[in-house]
Amino acid sequence: MAVNSTSPGTKKITCVICLEEFEWNERDAYRRESSGPAVRITLPPRNSAKWGAEVQSAVLRCPNEVNRVPHYFPVDFVLYERPVVIGFVGTTMAGKTCLLAAMSGEIDRQRLTPRGLRTVPVNLTEHYRYRTEVVDPFFDEGLAPPHTNRRELVSYTDAVLITTDDGRTFPLVFFDAAGEQLRGLQQDSMALRFLQRVDGLIFVVDPDLIGDGSGRAGTSILDDPTFGATIAGLRFRPMRGGRLQLPAAIAITKSDTLRFTAPVDRWLSRPTPANADREAIRQESQDAYAFLHQRRATAWLAPVDRFQWCTLHFVSASGASYLKSDGTPGAGRFVRPARPRRVLEPLMALLAMIEEHTTHAQGD
Repeated sequence: MAVNSTSPGTKKITCVICLEEFEWNERDAYRRESSGPAVRITLPPRNSAKWGAEVQSAVLRCPNEVNRVPHYFPVDFVLYERPVVIGFVGTTMAGKTCLLAAMSGEIDRQRLTPRGLRTVPVNLTEHYRYRTEVVDPFFDEGLAPPHTNRRELVSYTDAVLITTDDGRTFPLVFFDAAGEQLRGLQQDSMALRFLQRVDGLIFVVDPDLIGDGSGRAGTSILDDPTFGATIAGLRFRPMRGGRLQLPAAIAITKSDTLRFTAPVDRWLSRPTPANADREAIRQESQDAYAFLHQRRATAWLAPVDRFQWCTLHFVSASGASYLKSDGTPGAGRFVRPARPRRVLEPLMALLAMIEEHTTHAQGD
């Protein structure tokens, strides 16, 4: 993580939970026991033989409490490169929570390893609670993840440490943006911090809301509140030629329901590539763009026009049909355990664009 020195002996760091910056003296930390409150500790000097053992279970307490509740994150997150923050944008029913759960589950199952990205589980309470309550039931039993909590415009979802083949290590942090409510973001400090701090966005498209390609618009809407509100909130980010200098990807979810429809069938049956294939990404983006444009779903193509870099992907988080809930909490489920298809493709394309954008920015 890149840090900026402030007063002697302190560093400015970013909380990976709320994205607030604060100063840390590299010594004060906490240790969380299995029960009871976190206990304050003092870390040994970095050159001490005890440093490695002590820092592994240490956490930092962010001074910026969320809803008056303190939150903690591992010291590991401030020992490496600057966190890469990814935001997910989409309506409640677009399949965004399923995509997040599927992506997190695939990462935990080391699906990024063949692509040269090693992941390390983070000893973070929120991560294990998210996996136990959301990811594992989705993968093991086909239980549908609960919908995003609408009380917060932007919420931390999950995080993992990633190490590349060239030895770089950085935290990858996922945030869920309630796009349809971001119109009131001027009064929400967390949403404002998120929009100014996010490194890349994944816009989630619901194919259930678009036409069938026959010229009828189906239930397609003229203006997508999630996409429009998010893009409007980014208007103070750097731009060039009228386009935002921020990587974005569009994920067409529930693509398993279109697996016999061209060109979706071509991509869902395609083997997962071992490395990022730029030509394949370009071809899939063209096919996905044509797919949405033909169905008059132009509202979902706004990121292509507004972002300097934008890719499009066909994905399937569950790979199964959804059985509607009977109204009982937690009753929603799929016909079988989740079998994700291509859910990591938007993330891989986004990470490649972020790296390229960062390299160009450092060269300017």
